[in-house]
Amino acid sequence: MRVLITGANGFLGVRLARYLADNGNDVLAIVRKIEGQTELQHPNITLVQGDFSDLAVLQTALQGIQQVYHLAAIATDWAADPRSFYKVNVEGTITLIEAARLAGVAKILITSTAGTIGPPDPDHIYPITETHVRRVHYFTDYECSKIMMEERVQHYVKQGVHIILTNPTKVYGPGPIERKNALLLLIHSYLYKTFAPYPAFKTQVGNYAYIDDVVQGHVLAMEKGRSGERYILGGANVTFEDLFTTLHKITGKKGRPIAIPVSLFRFAALVGGLLSKLSGKAPFLTKEWIEKTTYSWPVSSEKAMVELGYAPLDYEVALQKTVAYIAEQVHAGKI
Repeated sequence: MRVLITGANGFLGVRLARYLADNGNDVLAIVRKIEGQTELQHPNITLVQGDFSDLAVLQTALQGIQQVYHLAAIATDWAADPRSFYKVNVEGTITLIEAARLAGVAKILITSTAGTIGPPDPDHIYPITETHVRRVHYFTDYECSKIMMEERVQHYVKQGVHIILTNPTKVYGPGPIERKNALLLLIHSYLYKTFAPYPAFKTQVGNYAYIDDVVQGHVLAMEKGRSGERYILGGANVTFEDLFTTLHKITGKKGRPIAIPVSLFRFAALVGGLLSKLSGKAPFLTKEWIEKTTYSWPVSSEKAMVELGYAPLDYEVALQKTVAYIAEQVHAGKI
């Protein structure tokens, strides 16, 4: 199978590209810069330098392509120019769909986010599904751009373009230890740092999906997903207290989780926002991220399990794999 991936150098993109390549697919990966893409070095992966929303790049890259995995997006809660969320996540996706349609691509899979579906209503907490009618406002420009993109996709589905949407929850696992991989960062702090700061919501539920499960979910969605449908790819619904209890059980280590009052997080976001306006650099915390974190986000992946055969790892097993990865990185002196 000859496939194209956008966003192939991202956390999820790298794992997906290598999985597809390892399984005999001819993978064409669009990246902004070819230099330094060591993780994508593979005999079955060809790198193409360019912008996925550049029509000229797409017209060349899509020749002979049978399937497209569209992962590229501005996937943060802050941008120096908020209009870039719409330009990249909505307009860029439309350009890609148009080019793929004209090139005769059989299937397009677009990675969205579970953030377009949830959270549940605050007064009626239950695991949400793809049919949930959201009554809570959207928190970030990123979420707004993604729901706009999903709505535009349906226009092409009605025209006969085969497009599947995946909606992952909070993805974690082996990869860069940074804010985008927030759970990995917190686990590392719990096991190896003096203390592990987290928002003071011991009872708030979040859903965390192990990276390899999400990769498998994408492959299954491409193979079995119905056009126009979206599939939540999640994992366990857990609280911070659940996380720390399980880490202690797995490792025997009793770290020092420190519950930081929300007021302090909001103050830090306020200061960070002011500094960002002066520097043009992204703040570590935003008020939108903090507000989002005050909600519980339990979800159900039953639709993906039934229709696709999605089978996420047991939460404890996934954490064990994650802990082992962090230990390897620490012992190798990489973190």
